[in-house]
Amino acid sequence: MEVVGKSKAHAVLESCLQDSTVYFSDHLRILKCNPYCKNIDYHADLDIFQWTFEVEDPRNNPIVALFFVQQDIEHLPPGSATLARCAEINGKAIHEDHGGKLIRWKAADSAPDITITNNNTFIGAADAEICLLHHPDNKTSVHFETNITLDFKLSFPLNLMPEMVLKFMTETIMSQIMQHATDSMLCKIQSDLCCSDAAIATQGGSSSARG
Repeated sequence: MEVVGKSKAHAVLESCLQDSTVYFSDHLRILKCNPYCKNIDYHADLDIFQWTFEVEDPRNNPIVALFFVQQDIEHLPPGSATLARCAEINGKAIHEDHGGKLIRWKAADSAPDITITNNNTFIGAADAEICLLHHPDNKTSVHFETNITLDFKLSFPLNLMPEMVLKFMTETIMSQIMQHATDSMLCKIQSDLCCSDAAIATQGGSSSARG
């Protein structure tokens, strides 16, 4: 059963666009702010990161999720559609003439061979966009959107439940966990950057599986 979880968050950082970009480009430092991330490996031959996440199911049994991710960084020039979209979400005045930065985490095209030795470990796909916008007061807005897809193998007695009901419940719980992780990450980042404005606007939700 394929399920999709989503999270969204926005924060204002007390650092300029250049410094914020350098900070968010540090993949290991950002992921270590995630309370569910247990380990991060970098496969230099493939230029991909391997995330190991762990959460507990309702019976307090560990569920491990592995993700293989590539990171790309691109400049958003003035007038670009992505810059305009992020500026519309922002709701505050930004320096569009400065453009912006977009950091993408996307599911890797190839991954190392992994042997799964238990029924509680799953390989998923993760995609995220981190949009950074420059403020006139030399601050930076950050918009963080993440989608995660996992394919669960249902065992007894879960396989007795209607799949659509179980899918809805699982996606709702997964999105709530992801939202908590995203909020926690941004709070730690704000604290690290000595931000005075700790308010984070969040919007979580669930999505139907792809396909």
